[in-house]
Amino acid sequence: MENKNEKISWESYALKLAEVAALRSGDPWRKVGCCLLRHDNSVASLGYNGFPAGMEEDWSDRTERLKYVCHSESNALRYVKPGEVKLAAVTLLPCNDCLKNLASYGIKKVVYKEVYDRDSSSLALAEKFGITLLQLD
Repeated sequence: MENKNEKISWESYALKLAEVAALRSGDPWRKVGCCLLRHDNSVASLGYNGFPAGMEEDWSDRTERLKYVCHSESNALRYVKPGEVKLAAVTLLPCNDCLKNLASYGIKKVVYKEVYDRDSSSLALAEKFGITLLQLD
């Protein structure tokens, strides 16, 4: 039986917020959300994958859209300063470029829900950056 007084972890909380943020994405193939938590566990930022602001969204060509789509991590990082964030929660394992961006902001822990089926090389790259990766259900 579930304990009604039990709270979910900060990691799970952030991942649930990332899942809600992903709902804003117009991408019909892959909706991705990101939540960034500060050192006091307050929410610093949310982001989702999509076209840059002011650009007409055209999702008709899956390959062509890759030239324009900004990833959820990049969209979330726009609103924080380096060193401000301790945790990134992303619905999909960050790609190598996003992992580099997260590392450059001093983020040392990333929780995620799914591994991208086309590229899991971020798993090895995170170790080089000193980032702890944790997959949550």
